[in-house]
This record gives sequence, C-alpha cells and structure tokens, in this order.
Amino acid sequence: MPAAMVLTGLACGALVGGAGLALWNSLRPIAGASRAVVAIRWVAAALVATGAALAWQGGYGVPRPARHLILMAALAVPPEIHRRSGSQWGQLLGILPALVLTGTGLIWTAVSMDANAGAGSATLVELAVTACGGLGARSLGLALREARTYPPRINRTFNGTYCLLTLIVGSLALMNLWQRGTVWDSTAGESGLASSWLAWSASRVNVHPTAWLRTVLIAVAAIASIILAVVYPIAIPN
Repeated sequence: MPAAMVLTGLACGALVGGAGLALWNSLRPIAGASRAVVAIRWVAAALVATGAALAWQGGYGVPRPARHLILMAALAVPPEIHRRSGSQWGQLLGILPALVLTGTGLIWTAVSMDANAGAGSATLVELAVTACGGLGARSLGLALREARTYPPRINRTFNGTYCLLTLIVGSLALMNLWQRGTVWDSTAGESGLASSWLAWSASRVNVHPTAWLRTVLIAVAAIASIILAVVYPIAIPN
C-alpha cells in the first residue's frame, strides 16, 4: 500500500471525525468544539499535503486523476485564518468540499491502484488548472460556511481562483493566436477551461444577489473547476 494512500486515508478519517464533531456541536453545543475542529483540520491538512507530495514525487501506484484530487484536497483542507466563525452549521458545511475531495481521491486510488504507475510529467498549465480546482473547493467551503451572511462577501480565495483561471485562459488564447492565428481551439481541455471561466465570471458579476444565490453560483463554478482538473490530464495527455 503506497504511503500516499495511507496518509490520505488518515486525513480522510480526521476530516470525518471533524465533521462529526461539528455536527454534534451544531445539535448540542460543546465548549471548545469549534477550536477542536480547527485543530483537526490542521492535522488533516498536514497529512494530505504530505500524501500529495509523495504521490506527485513518484506516483507510488496512485492513478493520475487521483493525484489531482489529492492535490486539490491539500489546498482545500486548511482552515481559514482570522475569519469570522459563522454559524455552527456553517462550520460543518465548510468541511464538506475538502472531505469529498479527500475521500474521492482515496477511493479512486484504492480502486484503480497500479503498481507500475509513474508520476509522469505535469505541465505548468496542468498544475495551474489543478490549483484552480483546489482553490475553488476552498472558496466553496468558505461560501457554505457563511451562506446565511448578508451581504455576501467575495473572499480572497475566490478572487485568487478567478485571477489564476483568467491568467490561464488569457495565456492560452494569446499562445493560440501567436501559433495558429486563432484565439481558441475546439479541444476538450480548452472548452472546459472556457466553461469554467464563464462559470466563475457569472458568480463574480452578480455582486449583489442573495447569500444563497451567490453560494449556488460559486458551487457551480467550483464543481466545474474540479471536474476540469480531473479530466484535463486525460483530455490533453502529456
């Protein structure tokens, strides 16, 4: 069993425990439970980040899409710093995107583990797209945490995701224009990038919707970015 899988499994277990504690705290408040959940997320973040580093370093039987999921989870798991606490239910909802990514990466590795799998060469665009998926999941967690807050806020993670995705899309468009004389190709990867960018643009343009509407828009954009990060290395093999 690869070390990356073991560490990811421990991180997933920690997040399940944190989600359970947050759920119990939302039903029957416990003194210090919120701080305990934050501490659990930091432990899980360290575990999944180490697992992602090992998986990307040499593969160790971890399938390529699973490596992307684990890397995205490493970006989504750490708790926010100097952030208002939100509701007790919000603390539970804020864990869910990171838990889903970590669990999916673990299951994918267990089902499709290949002893001969190598890390492969990842392009800069591929890593940037994966970072967008992880930051998108983190932004979704923050949005779910403050879903009942009005007026809804655009957090720095949201801005970072949108700026990075815009940089990727703009750079590829300029490269295509220089090399082929066209702004965009009709490849699956570039079509996915355009769709993801449009989804984030929609959630950004609506600056004064209700809090839940903004959360729905961010959820659609984050899911689009996560799917793109998983599919991109398959659609455009190195």
